[in-house]
Amino acid sequence: MSIWGLFYAQQGWIGIGEKLVNGQIQVSGDQWPIMLYAKYQYNLDDPWEDLLRSSLLINVFEHIFTSPSSVNQEPKATRSCNARIHGMLAVTRASIAYMATQVHFALTSAQVFLRTDLTTDSKCFYNSILILLDDPEECDEVESLMNWWNQSAFPDDRMTFHWV
Repeated sequence: MSIWGLFYAQQGWIGIGEKLVNGQIQVSGDQWPIMLYAKYQYNLDDPWEDLLRSSLLINVFEHIFTSPSSVNQEPKATRSCNARIHGMLAVTRASIAYMATQVHFALTSAQVFLRTDLTTDSKCFYNSILILLDDPEECDEVESLMNWWNQSAFPDDRMTFHWV
């Protein structure tokens, strides 16, 4: 794994970088990188604080689902964005998990994306995000997160959604 961008919140960073590089430790898919958090900071007292709200994730989401030009807020597109073309009117839990998985993969040294790759553990990473977002006990936090995402990803719509 590449050490750049993979500062794992649960492990801390001191001594981890060298162990990642030389293969002494491997990171499982349910250990989330700090890049998932806004300002790349993890609050031990409130793990939900800024979770899945980093600017990196927003930029990647816009590249994948709207258009690369939307990242710079410079309208250059001559057609509708990918989200609109495919009827995507709101951010979904699965789209957040997918986009986070793509970023997670891009920050590794893996050459090929395979959901069964044990080095990046992408399948576990994706599923662990979905499990959290689908947890009924987390519905208030998830609703807040989904509203934040919809306002961030589709700012022209300014819609608030209530998730079931």
